[in-house]
Formats: sequence, structure tokens, C-alpha cells
Amino acid sequence: MIEGKVIYIAHNWSDASVSFQSKALALALSKKNKVFFLSAKKNGFHNRLINKNLLVLEWPGKRPTGLKDLAFAAKLMRKNRPDIVITNFAANDVMLFVSWLFHVRLRICYFHTMVAQYIEDNQQLPLKQKINIFRKSLVFRLATHMLPCSTAAKKDLLRYYKVKESRAFVFPNALPDTTFRNNNCYNKIGFLGRLDYSKGADILIHAFEKITNKVGNVFLEIAGSGKQESALREQVERLGICDKVFFRGNIPYSEVLHFLKSLNFLVVPSRMDNLPTVALEAFSVATPVIGSDAGGIPDIIMCGYNGMLFKSENVDDLSSRMVSLLKNQEQRDILSVNARKVFEEKYCTGHLLERFEELLYRK
Repeated sequence: MIEGKVIYIAHNWSDASVSFQSKALALALSKKNKVFFLSAKKNGFHNRLINKNLLVLEWPGKRPTGLKDLAFAAKLMRKNRPDIVITNFAANDVMLFVSWLFHVRLRICYFHTMVAQYIEDNQQLPLKQKINIFRKSLVFRLATHMLPCSTAAKKDLLRYYKVKESRAFVFPNALPDTTFRNNNCYNKIGFLGRLDYSKGADILIHAFEKITNKVGNVFLEIAGSGKQESALREQVERLGICDKVFFRGNIPYSEVLHFLKSLNFLVVPSRMDNLPTVALEAFSVATPVIGSDAGGIPDIIMCGYNGMLFKSENVDDLSSRMVSLLKNQEQRDILSVNARKVFEEKYCTGHLLERFEELLYRK
């Protein structure tokens, strides 16, 4: 049990997406520890005491990457010597360097962004990005624990950043529970994510066109934006399915669960992905997911139990899976129940502290 420690957490104090995970962890840890939460988002929480053991501070810079941020972190750690530092995203460089400098015993860094997915989107790895990867590889060596959220991300971390395997631990993201549930609308398929090449929305559109003559009144809703949006709209027009495919653009985070619960099922057709948060959000509202077998997606989808997997980029395989769920309500309902069960058991923030303690104290 983590008790009587001084803990620093660097992320955004927010209820949005994976930020909520850090916020939930801070609240849980503050019951028996002193927690300082360093937030990068200017939302009026600077020097805000959340409870007697949890203080939220904000970085002096817009992003915690400058010298004044380095000095800010050093001053805090000199004053309140932490036992544990947990860091995310832009704060990683400063937090890992300063915590290493002050000999913090546990220096924990989340790993969210895969190089393989960047390459998939850009079809190359420019020199600037290679230099950035090398720089990060030096910083990551200062961590005692690197936390990729999927087995694919762990492989990415080992391959590109040369992190020792003994310091890399797969630690899936967690999301808050919700009372929203799928409302059994059986004629709508959904996609939610970036409209970039790695996310594979073009694969879904192609597969959807193939099923329109096999299944009657069915529609596809695509939520998100990105570099491929114009090409995807042209693809829909070229295939003659404009009356069945609707682009919803970016939807507010407050509407994400409403969108997901209105679907027959969600499709995650990624060519490469880490551990897509949208799939976990779908599970939370008991919406089944059809996902590709790429990246970290097979970590969360047990084919035939809480969703379906198709061979990455295989349009025929995907269309076959979609027809199966659209025509078999009983199968779909079983997947729905199990999707919710898996979320409750593995990906709900209610178990986050327990998983975190198990990580730190494993033998």
C-alpha cells in the first residue's frame, strides 16, 4: 500500500480523456499521501487546495518545457522532497531530469505516442523527428518505470527509444465509470477519431459500401477531423453512398458517450494504434467494438467475447464482421454485456489505485 508518501503528478487537471486518469489517481492517492498536482492547463486551479492532502499548481509556461518550468520544478522538489514522481506528455523532460537530480526513488513516466503510428501517418521519419526521438531516449533512461499502455506501445518504446525491458511495464489507461448505456439503435455504425491515414477510416468506408446491398436500412456516422477528411468525403461521393454516410466533424467531449451509446457498434479500423481510448469509452456504455488486429487493439478486444477483430486493411474481413453483427442481434447483445463487464473489471478508474500499487510493489 502507498501510504505516507510525498507524490508529484504532472498532467492536466481535467475530466477530459486520459487526463481524468491522472486526476482520479491523485484523488485516490491523496487519501493517505501528500500529493502535488502540476497542471499544464490554465484553468484557474493554480494553488488550489482540493483537499487537505492535494494541492493543484500550474506551470509558469504555456507548456512545461522551458527554463522557468525547470526552475519551478526544482524549487518545489527542494522544498517538498517527493518519494514518487509521475509524469505525462510535455512535462516528461523537466520532471524526469529534476526528479533524477534530486534522487527521487520512483520516477514514473507514461508513454502515450507511438513512433510507428507517426510513421504510418507521415510515411517517413524526418531528421527533426529522429533527433527528437534520440533526445527523448536519453530522458526516458532517467525513469525507473516507463508505462506504455499496450504491448504494441511497449515494443515501440523498446525499439525506438532503447528503454530497458526491465523498466517498461504495460499499464492500460483507465476511464471514469458512467451510467450511460447503449440504447439499442440497430441501424447505425460509428467511427470516432482522427481522420488520418493510420486510423483507417478509408478502410471502413470501403467495407461499408460493400455491405449496403446486403443489409437494408444502415448508416455510417464518422466523427472527427484530420488531414484525410477531404479525401474521405471524395471517396464517399465516388462510391455513391452520400445518402448513407454522414460526417459529424469534431464532437465535444461531453457528447462522446452520447454518440457511442447510439451505435449498433463502433469500428476501430486502424492501420496502427496504441490503445485507442474510444474503444474503452465504447465498452463503458456497453457498445461492442469491431477493431483491426493492429497495434494494441488486440490487447483490449477478445474476438467473439467483447467485440470482433478483423485482419488489418482487409476490407472483406471487416465487411463480413459488420454484416454478422448487423444481422445477429443476439450475438451483438452478448458482446454488449461482455464489453461492459470487461470495462468494469479492467479499465474503470475504480481499480486504478489497486493496479498502480500492484505495479510498484510487484516482485
